[in-house]
Amino acid sequence: MLTQLDKARRLAKRLGGARGGEFSPAGIPISRLTSEYGTPLYLYHGELVVQRVRELHTALGSDVEVFYSLKANPSLGLCQIVVGEGCNAEVASAGELLLARAAGFPAGDIVFAGPGKTDEELRLAVREGIFAVNVESLNEIDRLAAFAEEHGSQAGVGLRVNPVSQLVGSQMRMGGGASQFGIDEADLDEAVRRVLAYRKLVLRGVHVYTATQVFDADALLRHCSTVLEIGLRVASRAGQSLEMVDFGGGFGIPYFENMQDFDLNRFGRGLQQALSDYRADSRLEGCRFILELGRYMVAEAGLYVTRVVDVKRSQGTTFVVTDGGMNHHIIGTGNFGQVFRKPFPLLNLTRMEDEPEGGVTVAGPCCTPLDIFGANIPLATVEVGDLIGVFYSGAYGLSASSLRFLSHPTPAEVLLWKGTSHLLRQAGKAHDVLEGQQALVQEALGTPNEGR
Repeated sequence: MLTQLDKARRLAKRLGGARGGEFSPAGIPISRLTSEYGTPLYLYHGELVVQRVRELHTALGSDVEVFYSLKANPSLGLCQIVVGEGCNAEVASAGELLLARAAGFPAGDIVFAGPGKTDEELRLAVREGIFAVNVESLNEIDRLAAFAEEHGSQAGVGLRVNPVSQLVGSQMRMGGGASQFGIDEADLDEAVRRVLAYRKLVLRGVHVYTATQVFDADALLRHCSTVLEIGLRVASRAGQSLEMVDFGGGFGIPYFENMQDFDLNRFGRGLQQALSDYRADSRLEGCRFILELGRYMVAEAGLYVTRVVDVKRSQGTTFVVTDGGMNHHIIGTGNFGQVFRKPFPLLNLTRMEDEPEGGVTVAGPCCTPLDIFGANIPLATVEVGDLIGVFYSGAYGLSASSLRFLSHPTPAEVLLWKGTSHLLRQAGKAHDVLEGQQALVQEALGTPNEGR
């Protein structure tokens, strides 16, 4: 098993390695990038995203469509690269839908999931004419039908199913028990009947996403077989063939020690065999088979870079204090549920050739003891001004974090693409804290001490 230090070094090499002892992603010294864009900073390596997407297409085969889950990283430039590689889009909000369209994803290649879709989001999905709204309740079917009727156009419907069985072998489950996600399998008959009763709704098929961070390829294959059987039952109840079977996704990323890479090739072979077994069934004639992937596509391609502002000793422990922390990378500091509570792979990017001399605690700038990237982390000797890299940061970094906490400016996002850096999102400024706020007028404030 690789240690976290081994993983960090392996990932650094994939991102470009070092030159003259300094980390140089895509051949560009990290000091030059931070001088231009500041710190903290999110870096994404476009070629690594392309490589991962092509690996997926090869392993899964031409029968399977890969839909990028924008929630993993809704960066416009990154999405443009993904759509350019033949991927489609899965969105979970009006903002993600608008971003997907701006990135170039065709409306007919977008599905919309999420348990709390607002009226305006459903209206937007109808107006845009997306392929399917994956409805999560019987009530949502009725609401979608009303908006389709109001707009005078048809709306595609995917039935998100909460199956009876759980997906064993995952780190975070979103189905198989009482859940806000999906329609209980026991209610499928009524769901099908209700969709077919509305003249403006078109039943596309089924969607079953029950888990994320799955490392057991065989367990995920069993899940896919279950989804196919559910799809066939829905087709029989509807008396029509399905246009869509959406298996969800959830391929695992080995952030921590004692985790192996997900066996993509094993899963791909198994899924191709399963689909060949089902292809002859007329109920799946012309069906689109969909896998939704986000984290797996972009996590390895991202790096969070933060600068050391202080090094101090406290009761025998060395603290390395950085200018970025949980406010920008909440998962990297282990403050995102029960799954992510260990240190991500870290390196001193300034001194790549130096060997670690002992464990240090890497802490961010926020006024809480929770703002820790890790304790007893083996880093090369750290000095003020050095740059620390947090790896596996391409997914659920900036977009998942509490950016307003302590009112620090937001980091820039930069894409490395074909040997050049491209600014995707400008770094924030300290005065951004006032943006959108309205001060009370003097009349509302009254005079000092009034009312005491």
